[in-house]
Amino acid sequence: MSGTGRWTTPFLKQCFAVSSVALNVMSYGMVFGFNASLFSDLRKSREIPLDRDSESWLASLIGITTLIGCFSTSIIIDTIGRRPALLISSTLMVSGWIGFSLASSFPALLLAKIFQGMSIGLGTTMGGILIAEYSSPKYRGSLIATIPAALLVGVLSSHSLGLFYNWFQIAIILLFCSLPGLIIAVFTPESPTFLATKGRYDECRKVFRWLRGSEDDDELEKMIEADMIVKEAKKSCKNNLSKLIKQNLTYFVTSFKKREFYIPIFIVVHLNVINQFSGGIIHDSYPMDIHTALYGTDIYMFRVIASLDLQKIFATFLTIYLTSRIRRRPLYLTIVGLNILSLLCEAGYIYARRYNLLPFDHISIVIFLQHFHMFTSGAGGTSLTAIISNELYPMQNRGLCGMICGAFFSIYMFLNIKSATYLFSLIGVDGTFCAYAALLFYSLVVFYYMVPETKDKTLQEIEDKLRGYSIARRDETLKLKDAEL
Repeated sequence: MSGTGRWTTPFLKQCFAVSSVALNVMSYGMVFGFNASLFSDLRKSREIPLDRDSESWLASLIGITTLIGCFSTSIIIDTIGRRPALLISSTLMVSGWIGFSLASSFPALLLAKIFQGMSIGLGTTMGGILIAEYSSPKYRGSLIATIPAALLVGVLSSHSLGLFYNWFQIAIILLFCSLPGLIIAVFTPESPTFLATKGRYDECRKVFRWLRGSEDDDELEKMIEADMIVKEAKKSCKNNLSKLIKQNLTYFVTSFKKREFYIPIFIVVHLNVINQFSGGIIHDSYPMDIHTALYGTDIYMFRVIASLDLQKIFATFLTIYLTSRIRRRPLYLTIVGLNILSLLCEAGYIYARRYNLLPFDHISIVIFLQHFHMFTSGAGGTSLTAIISNELYPMQNRGLCGMICGAFFSIYMFLNIKSATYLFSLIGVDGTFCAYAALLFYSLVVFYYMVPETKDKTLQEIEDKLRGYSIARRDETLKLKDAEL
């Protein structure tokens, strides 16, 4: 890039484009953090009566509505573009906060959650894809890591406000905090990858060079060349109506026959297990239950969770730094392995404390264990998972891949949040953490055998690695079967 040092004009333009996604993701974090104040205040005031079932539905409904948002993601980002998807997501989020600020009944709370869940379902799937397409390879890992960082800043904001305000006042404050994401989204450019897939190559070059300068022209031309080859292979079908209908009907089936399609889905589905069951979501959704199990009281809950949020943010920024220095695979294996250990240590502490098996007990022990857990969850389960997942999707089917993986993410979220209170009552918080550790171990084994190294690789290089050959090389395009195209 031209200019002096890291802070060149193209890099700053990439940061500006990414900020629109980051601000919206921050709003998603505010949604998760808001649960602590909402449930804590309503349990005490009974202003809107909630029992265990209604509370679990209110917390887990976001998983179902996120699923609805995910199903619409592929259609929106592959037909009308990434930028319109970002605008729709921002609008739904603002509508959700308006709903909370006006809510006076349980159905009104549910309606607000529906808006926010659809926003999150659309935005989380699209956000990582959009950042990956905006950014150059040497900055991509760091910029994608702004997603979990922004999410955690949003969670911290909600939890910190819980120290001073009630849930209704917090909803009004967060409404105004969500507006900048909508405003900046209006001024962000469309993704150059989307423009390439639509054959708008001149616009693609213009936006790509606006974002990156001329240094990455080789990546730009390879991306356009690969798209032109695929379109040329499809051209014979476009003039034949029966072939076109058959092509559309068999699109989903034939997509799954492509290595570069089904392998990333298989990988990301398992990475989503690590993301969901690393412990962060449950700490944000049911902090009172977990803090009572660990400390025996919830009197210091908001102070402790605010410190946990700060540590998760530190862990995320540390991950951003480490991903620029260390290869993804060994870093991920180490941090998620420590996450498994932290879950087992917390479970062992709760069990030993319940049955008076501890030879020595002090509040510093549980503070250390909980912060160790949240550090490993924030660095591995949240940050690194987001970075690696968004680097694996193929260009031609990125929207469909994102939709499928986002659907699994939403299902996991719903099952995780909905089942947590029942698991707490059946096997305790300690038993629940042991079950999470088993799920993480299985998914980490899948990661070890399936995921290639992605550090400093272009998205096209990663796709070629998963496919097994380069589509841009003319002598290898004969390997493409008609059914694949």
